[in-house]
Amino acid sequence: MDLTRLTESIATGRVGHAISRLVPSTAVWEREWDVCCVLDGCRYDLMRETAAAGHELLPGPEGVGSLWSVGSQSAEWMDRTFAPEHRERMARTAYVTGNPFSSQPCDHILVTSDEVLPLSADDFGVLHEAWRDEWVDDDISTIPPAPLTDAAIAVWRARERLGIDRVLVHYMQPHAPFRSQPDWFFGSADIEHWGQFVEADDDDEEFDPESLTAEEREALEAFAEADDDDDSMNDPWLRVREGDLSREAVWAAYRDNLEWVLDDLTRLYENCDGRLALTSDHGNGLGEFGVWSHPPGTPVPAVRRVPWVVREGRDRETCDPALPAGIREGDSAAGDDDGEIESRLEALGYR
Repeated sequence: MDLTRLTESIATGRVGHAISRLVPSTAVWEREWDVCCVLDGCRYDLMRETAAAGHELLPGPEGVGSLWSVGSQSAEWMDRTFAPEHRERMARTAYVTGNPFSSQPCDHILVTSDEVLPLSADDFGVLHEAWRDEWVDDDISTIPPAPLTDAAIAVWRARERLGIDRVLVHYMQPHAPFRSQPDWFFGSADIEHWGQFVEADDDDEEFDPESLTAEEREALEAFAEADDDDDSMNDPWLRVREGDLSREAVWAAYRDNLEWVLDDLTRLYENCDGRLALTSDHGNGLGEFGVWSHPPGTPVPAVRRVPWVVREGRDRETCDPALPAGIREGDSAAGDDDGEIESRLEALGYR
């Protein structure tokens, strides 16, 4: 077994669970913030590089600090961030999330417990799963930053009425899929079947291969040639490992996705009085210690060391989004069936 396969084997087993627990980590609750923005899958060095390039939301690279995340994958991060010992803080917090893992039991991920996921609205001041209503299937299948920013602004302004004093916002960028490279993500316009083969139901129309475009046919053939246990089709980091994509091309698309979310976060910065923190749930491995992507239970710095940036926001009232209807109705967790949740996790490369 090569180093990469060995690392993945350790990460997904009980040994990985024990090793991961030995890494010093900092829960976001241990830092001071009013609105904390979790930028899914953001490496520390990517944030420093973007700061050095002069993005208007960021200080210089010297102002980009770091912390060691409590997990190396989103479900693991949620499991530890929202553990029972943090319930008192959570009761005064609004969690606005674009990550579908909020509704998953994740008992197949050995490094998670059975106590946290799926999340319960009863454990938060407000739980708003924005991905349920705001997911899009355009060139890529994801939830863009704008609806999360809108919800965060509206919730923060209504904090006294809602009985909360913090807002934790979980954006899906810079996590793949990348807006600048939609062709890398096969079938992204079809959320039900994105990146996977499914057996047709009796009521489904018969699949007609002649209806495929040349590009779709090429992507389908490439997918069919992959090993049954190879999930690299939807994970650009694994495709770098396999030599299908260049490191430079993936990094450029990754940085563009970070700029996508940072550009929208300037609205939050301009419409929020309070301390605005930017961080991440995990990074992504590019071969460091044999680690690629972000397998759970991984202790390596490329995956576990994440950025920490603090800015003092000021509400200039440049926009006035409405409070999401689900929050007004007290029913933010109503909606999807398990099949659509699975397809949305598939779109993010988790299935």
